[in-house]
Amino acid sequence: MNKFAAILGAIALTLSAGSALAQSGDVNIPGIGKAKGSAGSTIKNSTINVIGNKSGSVLAIGGEVDAKIAGARMSGVANVNSVNITGSTVEGSGINVMNNESSDVKAIGGLANVNSVNIN
Repeated sequence: MNKFAAILGAIALTLSAGSALAQSGDVNIPGIGKAKGSAGSTIKNSTINVIGNKSGSVLAIGGEVDAKIAGARMSGVANVNSVNITGSTVEGSGINVMNNESSDVKAIGGLANVNSVNIN
């Protein structure tokens, strides 16, 4: 029962972290199933401004864990003074990223998008 609770906890953490922490995650439990979590948006006829922000001491950490009964992979992503639109289309919209400052941004096994626009 404890292994089952740990597996459910790993799945819940992976799927909820995808939205809450701007991450995507995968869980693979052999013989039981796979699950993926990620956040997406749709932007139409809008203006997004990221202007005049300062950031510092940002750390994005990702990694993976594999065990006999379960595995989890988390891709740590830090969007610093950035716009990140995943799994979406952008129509009739303007995105402005201007006059921002960032310092001490690190990505260890993860990804840091700094003062940028990323549309995937």
